[in-house]
Amino acid sequence: MNIGLIIIGDEILSGKRQDKHLPKVIELLGARGLSLSWARYAGDDRALITPALRDAFASGDLVFSCGGIGATPDDHTRQCAAAALACRWRCTRVRAT
Repeated sequence: MNIGLIIIGDEILSGKRQDKHLPKVIELLGARGLSLSWARYAGDDRALITPALRDAFASGDLVFSCGGIGATPDDHTRQCAAAALACRWRCTRVRAT
């Protein structure tokens, strides 16, 4: 089984934030006797994220995705995942009581 990792975020590619996802995933997999087969980085750009996710879904690999799911306007991962799966994305907000 191949295991892949997609890391999303302009802040990582620009150097504003250090990527801690890749070493942590390698560590967690290694502790379980597994290894990472591949990793891919994408900025906060729908034109990059959607095909990366589409390729991952089609690969048959076990794929983890990190980043790009915050509350800022540049986070598009949810919408891109829906587009990659040809599904409609709908945001549902839950109110705290």
